[in-house]
Amino acid sequence: MPAAPEPLGRLGKLDRLGLRQRLNLALAALALPLLLAALAALGAHLYAMRAESEYQNGEKTVLLRSQQALLAARAGDMDALRAMMREVAQRSGLPDLRAQAQAVAVASNDAASQGAVRSAVLQPLLEQLQRLARDADAAARQQASRAATIAFAALLAAPLIALLIGGWLARRITAGVDLTLRECIQLASDIIAGDYISVQRARAAAVLAAASGRKKGSGATPLAEIGATGKNEFTVLANTLAGVAAEMEAVERRRADVEESNASLERARRLLQSCTETLAQSSDESLLLQAVCQHLVDADYSIAWAGLARSDRERNVELVAHAGSDRDYVAQLNLGWGHDRQRCVGAGAAIAERRTLMTANVGASGKFAAWRTGSLPRGLGACIAIPLQHQGSMIGCLSLYSKHLRPFSEVEIAMLHAIAAGLSGALHSLRAAAERQRIEEQLSRHANYDSLTGLANRFTLESGLQKLAADSKDSSRKVAVFSVDLDRFRDVNDTLGHDQGDRMLAEVARRLESAAGSGGVAARLGADEFVVVLPQLESATAAESAAGAMLAALSRRLEQGPDGLAPSASIGISLYPDDSVEVAAALRHANLAMHDAKAAGGNTFRFYGPEMNARATARFAMEAELRRALEHKELMMHYQPQVSLVNGVITGAEALMRWYHPTRGIVGPKEFIRLAEECGLLLPFGIWAIDNVCAQIAAWLREGLPVPTISVNLSPSQFNQPDLLVTVRQSLERYRLEPRQLALEITESAVMRDTEAAGERLRELHALGVRLILDQFGTGQSSFSYLKRFPISHLKIDRSFVRDITTVPDDAAICNAVIALAHNLHATVVAQGVETEEQVSYLRRRNCDEIQGQFFSRALPPQGFAQLLSSHRKLPLGEVDETLHTILLLDDEANIVRALGRALRSDGYKILAAVSAEEAFRLLAVNEVQVVVSDQRMPDMSGTEFLSRVKDLYPDTIRIVLSGYADLESVIDAINRGAIYRFFTKPWDDGQLRACVREAFRQHRIGLAVA
Repeated sequence: MPAAPEPLGRLGKLDRLGLRQRLNLALAALALPLLLAALAALGAHLYAMRAESEYQNGEKTVLLRSQQALLAARAGDMDALRAMMREVAQRSGLPDLRAQAQAVAVASNDAASQGAVRSAVLQPLLEQLQRLARDADAAARQQASRAATIAFAALLAAPLIALLIGGWLARRITAGVDLTLRECIQLASDIIAGDYISVQRARAAAVLAAASGRKKGSGATPLAEIGATGKNEFTVLANTLAGVAAEMEAVERRRADVEESNASLERARRLLQSCTETLAQSSDESLLLQAVCQHLVDADYSIAWAGLARSDRERNVELVAHAGSDRDYVAQLNLGWGHDRQRCVGAGAAIAERRTLMTANVGASGKFAAWRTGSLPRGLGACIAIPLQHQGSMIGCLSLYSKHLRPFSEVEIAMLHAIAAGLSGALHSLRAAAERQRIEEQLSRHANYDSLTGLANRFTLESGLQKLAADSKDSSRKVAVFSVDLDRFRDVNDTLGHDQGDRMLAEVARRLESAAGSGGVAARLGADEFVVVLPQLESATAAESAAGAMLAALSRRLEQGPDGLAPSASIGISLYPDDSVEVAAALRHANLAMHDAKAAGGNTFRFYGPEMNARATARFAMEAELRRALEHKELMMHYQPQVSLVNGVITGAEALMRWYHPTRGIVGPKEFIRLAEECGLLLPFGIWAIDNVCAQIAAWLREGLPVPTISVNLSPSQFNQPDLLVTVRQSLERYRLEPRQLALEITESAVMRDTEAAGERLRELHALGVRLILDQFGTGQSSFSYLKRFPISHLKIDRSFVRDITTVPDDAAICNAVIALAHNLHATVVAQGVETEEQVSYLRRRNCDEIQGQFFSRALPPQGFAQLLSSHRKLPLGEVDETLHTILLLDDEANIVRALGRALRSDGYKILAAVSAEEAFRLLAVNEVQVVVSDQRMPDMSGTEFLSRVKDLYPDTIRIVLSGYADLESVIDAINRGAIYRFFTKPWDDGQLRACVREAFRQHRIGLAVA
């Protein structure tokens, strides 16, 4: 059905008229056509009357005159004839009739001039004139009759037509009034009934359409666009109802939005709660990521996946967890966070740019271009990629897909950021815990197992041997101890290099471990010295067969090495309990038998037995010579310096014993220390070493040399002597030495044998004032729970870890772990056996404090060490570190400043002295100072106030307060604000103060490295 035309749209905007105006206009629409019809009828009547009048005055008169003219012509009255013809010519409206009348007049004039009437000439003209007159009369009559008919028809049709037009106009004018009223009533009823969402929209549209003259149903009209112009009753009512409907719809929409927001918040709360519980309970990184992704998918996300930022060359983003659909699609994204622009999109770009990326339409976003081809067919819409980072450290990215094409809400984004932050923190904690566990396990393993071969070390071997011996007693069987020493192994190292030697040792260890089986023990005690223990053997024959099998297994060619290279070994066998009643002696006996096998040419085995008396006799002879060495003063201490990696100065020295044999020359400790231990000479040797070192220190001090702290090695037996404290105190008092000038080195294994007794003894020595150094750290079995309770000032990294620190990752990891552990325990780290510049550089970069080894100096006799001290030789460290050891001392008493300078000068610092705060500030302005030591009570400014200003002016400095009268509240306040690093009271302990200053410089160096 075609749409109705706009109602009188061109006549004046009827939709603005009210009800009364519309009714008046309707009545006018009825009356006006009737009036026009009456006027039309009157006009038709006048037209008919005029036609009749024209007929009476026109053609009818012409016909009469033409008849009279015919009679006058017959009578010969020419004048009358001419007069009649002139009247006919004037009255006739027909051209032919006028022309004919003029012709008759002319003919009559000619006849009259001749004086005779010529009927023969005029008669035809008059007859023709009469015929034309009759035709004209008939035509005029017919026209008058038609005019009368028209007038009659107009009188009948005009009122009817006017009535129809008026009714149509009135209906059009009043159209919509009743519809508007009905729709308004129905709309009000719907609103009252509560149905104001779907019904009221259509009703309001209909009301306004009716009010404005639009056709109902002509098109859908949004409620926001409904409205009518004008101020009549209908538009006011329609607009009022439409406003009520719109307000009700807005209220309902707000209620729905609130409900949706509340539901979204509840989902977010449940999601956060589930993720928080997972973060708190998870102990595995991959399981944690997978659980969080699953929680997100359960919360109505289509896909959730987590990728970790790898630090490989390509900087890949590795998919480690996924939940939801299309895992294959996520896996094939091949994202990265490096410089490859094609791969650094989406999650990769979020990681690289360290910010959240999101889009409401993955297919239309350039940031997610790499995901476009796969996301569109899968119906994936919105996407967000949130970087996972903790304290500036980038971990990875959490990415989510949604099927909806809508932006993420603020609540949703905040929730996801909270989840990402918690997940980043949990991942960081898990990684830190895993790293700590790895280091502890690695240290524990290196404390119990050999780092190169993975075999048990001596401590583990002795523990296992005790258990195997006890089991053999119960079963009345034998335990065979095989001491295995490789033949000519030194030649392999010297000829083929240490790398090939290490590969040979690893392969030998694997073969010996296979020979030991599941019930035996294989251990490495030295460079090329191994021990295999086989339990539950029935006889010596079984041990002999096992030794032969070992030799055969060892003699096979190495797969990785030069052609024909095959190891050979000398094996010594000791049977328990046949050869000894003590388990510990079985190792010594096997070692003695091994030396006999080596003396026989190697690549064979020997049992321990009486035939070894000759060698025992020689050992006893050497033991006797060693006993006389102490009486004949053949022993001498050599001193190997220790140097600082901070400023290169000599910070200490280790006293090493040497035997000046009258015939053999200088005998190294490896040749006589073990023998001295076996024959019980280590205890008197140790007492002599402490006394000799103290005497030497006193002699050097009398010569005015800057003597550093000298350390003396204590054997386990000497350390466990109850009178050790008395021995040390007597030596110090005898030579009038400060306790800080002597240090005692204790091996890790000696300390850990009896931790409670060792801890008590160490605390007594620490109270005396001597320094305590833990030697060979990492080679024994340390318990960190006990180690942190020991008053150790120095930790020494064993040379076995330092030797390959630049080539073997495991050794480097151990050194790094020991350095970190020592610093956490506030101990100084000393690396032993440093022989190359590469080792020095590596240890220095890892914040190792001091080194000791051939690189700087070998162990020197007393005269040589004295010359070294007098030369003030330093370890060259480069110009970059020369300025990083400046300290400022401030005290209003000049003698205190000088005393502090004397205590710290031996450490090689550049010392600046000031007796007032003003002078101190001037020195700080012109010098680069790292550590500041200030008195607390000064006349012009307190120490805490001075250091607080220094903190504001030079925040990188390390600040220490030293005072005899401390204002506790001000000091605590300064410490809380970070203005003070440490607090010392007067009188101070030089050793503690120096250690604190060294720690302060290390903290400053670490702070610069972090910055």
